[in-house]
Amino acid sequence: MVTKERMDDLKERYCNARSQKELDAIREEMKQLCDEDIESVGRLAVEQIRETRAEAETILVRDQLEKISPMVSMSYIAKTYFNKSRGWLCQRINGLKVNGKRAEFTEEEKKILSHALNDMGRQLSEVRIS
Repeated sequence: MVTKERMDDLKERYCNARSQKELDAIREEMKQLCDEDIESVGRLAVEQIRETRAEAETILVRDQLEKISPMVSMSYIAKTYFNKSRGWLCQRINGLKVNGKRAEFTEEEKKILSHALNDMGRQLSEVRIS
């Protein structure tokens, strides 16, 4: 039987393989799974692709904020622009699991975050000390 756990194990082993022999063994297991139940393998592979994409997007957002996060208040951004807690914002920035599911920004929330940073930048650029 093809399970998510087995597919995740194969993916992990493939990513960490250190030799052609290991890769060939994993490919052979994958071929056997495909012969057993190609539809389940396809469905689970698509799910893995979606998970990997979400992880990559989380890493991208976190990397984009890495340089400025020591300079800005995440609490301020969360409360002012999202009406949420700092924890809520950090969960999404770091892709933490909440209720068993990875927290991530929706497209609308990404737009709000981008607007927040631009708005804060504009306000900072308008400050003149005399």
